[in-house]
Amino acid sequence: MRSLSFFLLSSFALAMAEPLTPSQLTQKHLYLTDLKTGHVQGLTNPVLGDTHGEPFFLDDHHVAFVWHKQDQPIDQLYVLNIDDKSDPYRLTDFPIAASNFKFNAEQLRLVFSAYVHPDAATLQEAKEKDDHDKETIKHDAKVYDQLMVRHWDSYIEQQRNQLFSVDLQLVDGRYQLKNTPRNLLKNTGLQSPGFPSGDASDFDISKNGLEITFVSKISSRDNAWQTSQFVYRLSLESETAVPEVLNDDIEAASSGPVYAPRSGRIAYLQMYVPQYESDRNRIVIYDPVTNKRSVIVEQWDRSPSEIQFSNDESQLFVVAGENGRNKVFAIDLATEAITALTQEHAAASLSVLPDNSLLFGLSSMNHPTIAHTFAANKLNRLGVSDALAKALSETDMSQPEEFEFKGALNDRVHGWIVKPANFDPSLRYPVAFLVHGGPQSAWSDAWSTRWNYHAFANAGAGFIAVAINPHGSTGYGQAFTDAINKNWFTYPYEDLMVGLDHILNTYPYMDGSRVSGLGASYGATMINWINGHTDRFSSLVSHDGIFSTISTYYSTEEVYFPEVFGGPPFNPAARIIYERFSPSNFVHQWKTPTLVIHGGRDFRLPESEGIAVFTALQRRNVASRFVYFPNENHWVLKPANSLKWHQEVLAWMVDYTEKASNVDNASHSPAFQVQQ
Repeated sequence: MRSLSFFLLSSFALAMAEPLTPSQLTQKHLYLTDLKTGHVQGLTNPVLGDTHGEPFFLDDHHVAFVWHKQDQPIDQLYVLNIDDKSDPYRLTDFPIAASNFKFNAEQLRLVFSAYVHPDAATLQEAKEKDDHDKETIKHDAKVYDQLMVRHWDSYIEQQRNQLFSVDLQLVDGRYQLKNTPRNLLKNTGLQSPGFPSGDASDFDISKNGLEITFVSKISSRDNAWQTSQFVYRLSLESETAVPEVLNDDIEAASSGPVYAPRSGRIAYLQMYVPQYESDRNRIVIYDPVTNKRSVIVEQWDRSPSEIQFSNDESQLFVVAGENGRNKVFAIDLATEAITALTQEHAAASLSVLPDNSLLFGLSSMNHPTIAHTFAANKLNRLGVSDALAKALSETDMSQPEEFEFKGALNDRVHGWIVKPANFDPSLRYPVAFLVHGGPQSAWSDAWSTRWNYHAFANAGAGFIAVAINPHGSTGYGQAFTDAINKNWFTYPYEDLMVGLDHILNTYPYMDGSRVSGLGASYGATMINWINGHTDRFSSLVSHDGIFSTISTYYSTEEVYFPEVFGGPPFNPAARIIYERFSPSNFVHQWKTPTLVIHGGRDFRLPESEGIAVFTALQRRNVASRFVYFPNENHWVLKPANSLKWHQEVLAWMVDYTEKASNVDNASHSPAFQVQQ
């Protein structure tokens, strides 16, 4: 399925990527949508292998975007006039790759990020330093005096993500750079956006274009076991200005700073528990006049992920998870009354338009992100491209269903069911029992190209997909999330087993003798745990999971993640918990056929964990298979690899569920059907 992202100003531009099977190249086009009519029109037609992305409006007539050309070593910004449809012209000639562009129309000021030596004042100086390193350093050793050594899928280098600023000017109807981009964070020891997965949500430009706010961790030896990240503001008017920190008294994570349109106040999200990445985000507003912070809706038991001020600053609009959805809420800043503006699906990329209506993307289990507006208390779906409309019309998907049951601690536990499109209640179907990662996350009514419920229900496999949100899941209150701290597998395992009993007893069309359990990350760790505690599954799929909690602690990059067990494992009290919840201690009970998958660039849970799971299975003479993706990280992202992943997973599931029912599977070829 095609993937879609969008950016906006008065109209908005969309970037849609289309998988190209013959060459495995990606083509990304720009589209323009009229917010009043919803009409969609194509803006660009890149050649095979080129991509157009990160579009933003310079004014009502010009769109800037990043053009990746196969014959161009560095991606550059180009400008397109949307009125006359003339060929795009090149705006930049950067010697270093840049990304995460934000533009302020009042000052014609552009702020962006680049990965450079932190003492480089300009992009050209950064390029010269890179060239000097290539010419003078002949070895390939990496030397470290403190953690982190690597993060997510990249090793830490001397370079850092730095924010740059440059002004534009309009000359004879064409935009050009007015001055040289300068490094705003030079020699500050700060990095923004965060490396390697930070993005443009890590910073914002004030509405008058005179300052920025951003988040950054401080480079120190405890970075690997501390989550602290602070909010800063920095004047753009003086080259000697230094960043001012707003909240370094709170040793926890903060994120998503945004400016108010009039007063210059800054709203951001703040956690309060150190070393805990899943604490509840509070909404904090900083007033630069009084230099004071205030927390709003402190008692609201939800954790927002995005915030935006209304144009008159009387409201905040936020996105937060709730009951398996990501909803848009409005918060009245005078009364702190909270109103849900959307009820279904998963909202993201929230923006406020000049008329105070909202623009955001909305995806569901049944469609990828589609742009919507919310105005006059009405949700309006905008148009989609002909290509996406055609793809959706040709894809038959059933509507998701929900169920609830009483789980651990007598709490309400919520789950989803997705049936095959041609579901027949008189038949009995195998079950794909999905366990989510995190563990603090949730199965939601959202689209995914990695764990798509319909991939198991359809694609020739014909499973009923069941996805339960056990204790530890987000969107059901912070106490529900926190219940698994130091307690990873008791309540969640109970929820999953009770939930499986519930659906098998409630829905006679689900075949309890043909249940395949599968998960990734924590979900795979739970799969490894399940293998040592029950034999009720006909097959298992373990993708990038933990084998040993002890070895994971000493090899993962975010050490604060396993320290949720009570500290490092050399602490005797914490060691007891690590050992209690290590799947490796129950290998002697493993007996269920298991497909193991791991990525070679997974530094969150290194490949040795997957190899260890496979080794244990093989030594136990348990039917098993190992699929290794040397160039994938914690996620399988490359189109060809994603296809292979689905082929292997579905073939494994079908094979062992059919063996469980003694049905000959010679006529079935799920790999072929997925490919088709």
